Amino acid sequence: MNSRELSSRAQAKQAQIRSAAERLFLKNGFAATSMDAITAEAGVSKQTIYTYYPSKEDLLVDVLKQVIHGLTDNLFSLGSMVINSRDELRQALNALAHQFISTLMQSSYLALVRVIIAESPRFPQLGKLFRSTVPEQVVKSVSAILEQSNVKGLVKITDVNGAVRMFVGPLLTYILLDGLLITDRPPEQPDPQDIEAIVSLYLKALEHNDKGV
Repeated sequence: MNSRELSSRAQAKQAQIRSAAERLFLKNGFAATSMDAITAEAGVSKQTIYTYYPSKEDLLVDVLKQVIHGLTDNLFSLGSMVINSRDELRQALNALAHQFISTLMQSSYLALVRVIIAESPRFPQLGKLFRSTVPEQVVKSVSAILEQSNVKGLVKITDVNGAVRMFVGPLLTYILLDGLLITDRPPEQPDPQDIEAIVSLYLKALEHNDKGV
């Protein structure tokens, strides 16, 4: 049997374990889900599951990564866009805002975030895990866009960190109010025009800052 066949089998086995773990995490929570339960749900041996995942935390990390895999490539690449005009800055921020909302409003992602929030008091590392996925990457992308625009004189920002938070904060209200707190129906995606209005207001605030108002 060649290495490609072994690799395919390994990937299939991991996916089997990961799917079982996700079902149990969402049903019972992280703390109440044992590795024994995951082993039984996945239909594999203990030796097999520990071959791929030394701990339950490692398994949750992989589950979360797979949930956001494929949703975030465009999101993270936006930070590397070349910005040469204010119009391009507006386009980049609009694209980033729409992708950010779309990614975090996925039902599967929100369900796992609820698990992480519920278990974070007992497992602080889970909070760090959540921050390291979409939120931190969005902050990096916004920072990269603003720093590039600052260097090119398109905007004048003395506190990039504060400017990033000012951009991300209003977007997070949609995630919280229309996503995380909605459990009896699918999350409500905001009207694209509302998101673009937030970006327009944000850019106006930056323009006022340029003028020293």
